[in-house]
Amino acid sequence: MAVGPGRLRRGMVVLVRLPGDKARPAVVLRSDALTRLPYATVVAFTTTAHAAPDLRLPVAPTPENGLQHMSFVMVDWPQTIRTEHMGEIIGHLDPVTLEAITGRVAIVLGIGEPRAAAAP
Repeated sequence: MAVGPGRLRRGMVVLVRLPGDKARPAVVLRSDALTRLPYATVVAFTTTAHAAPDLRLPVAPTPENGLQHMSFVMVDWPQTIRTEHMGEIIGHLDPVTLEAITGRVAIVLGIGEPRAAAAP
């Protein structure tokens, strides 16, 4: 069942089938100010650890986020898709995880800078 654009909120975890890929969970990154748009940018999850774990953020499954397995956010693969191609809403991410994803996507897109390690 497709998600109506007005129901979709930033941080929701939805099921998607991206072009040329299998069905998988993804987190919505679109601003809530744009709920009338019939599309949204998402980043999908994978259960496969990547060679560069410092880029893909690990997310443990919780009842709130609806994930079934330890997953990694593919911040290096943002996709904008129509809401009619999104399946059910299975959960939502906590604000801290969503902020970490946003920062990493900004680096991937060249609109953010990597944060320097905090001095001890």
